[in-house]
Amino acid sequence: MSCFKGLVILGAATLLSFGCGAEQAKETPPSADLAPAPKAPSGPTGRIHGIVRLEGNKPRAAVESITQDQNTCGSSHSVPRLALSKSNGVQHAFVYLDGVPNVQDLRARQPVLVDQKDCQYAPQALTVPVGTRLEITNSDPILHNVHGQEMTQEGLQTIFNVAQPVRGQHTIIEPGLSKPGIVALTCEAGHPWMTAYVFVANHPYVAVTNDEGEFVIPDVPVGTYKIKMWHQGVTMKRNIKTLQRYEYEDPYEITQEVVVQDGADAVVNFDLILR
Repeated sequence: MSCFKGLVILGAATLLSFGCGAEQAKETPPSADLAPAPKAPSGPTGRIHGIVRLEGNKPRAAVESITQDQNTCGSSHSVPRLALSKSNGVQHAFVYLDGVPNVQDLRARQPVLVDQKDCQYAPQALTVPVGTRLEITNSDPILHNVHGQEMTQEGLQTIFNVAQPVRGQHTIIEPGLSKPGIVALTCEAGHPWMTAYVFVANHPYVAVTNDEGEFVIPDVPVGTYKIKMWHQGVTMKRNIKTLQRYEYEDPYEITQEVVVQDGADAVVNFDLILR
């Protein structure tokens, strides 16, 4: 499963018109319906772990001024999209096995929360199994919208666009995320710095790096695999003010080979080198 420009992710959702030209997905109460967890591997397994670390100099510090909703959003925000630990560990990167068989169940799952708080998405990077529904929440006292776009060979393709003008508003995105790949979330209600990414996985061998840039993928069947790291583009190319959107460089993707042995740890580290 490729996650950079070769992704096919979701079927289109059924959308309703709602304010500011955005589209409102069907609102329903949260569901407690859970699909069974994937079956544990029946044969020998091992574990993959490692770290994603920035190699070379950090990007030059830069900020953009915030011109609206300053009481909630503040007066400025950082432009380079790179969160680092003190030892240059890269946070919010996806690490996953590529080309493994589909082992996930496609039935309905409990919704996964994506919150809009202090003009940021929480979390900023998350992984979900195929079939998962997103529960979009607005914890701010201002208008937000969540524009969900799949990453394809033809570029970003809209799959839903949810406007939430009321604090505490909840929206369940229907249908669930039924195809594997990456979905980008952005806000075009005057907050173009707001971005998050959802990795929709058809197998359990995927992780997000933590605050130290570390990742762990447990219970991997013995074998030889391609393992990939994906991180959003870091440098902003231009500010498209008429669309209230920032345009960034292409995402980063690194591929390595890993051999998993019975009961053993395979260590894989990635060096992120900025363009």
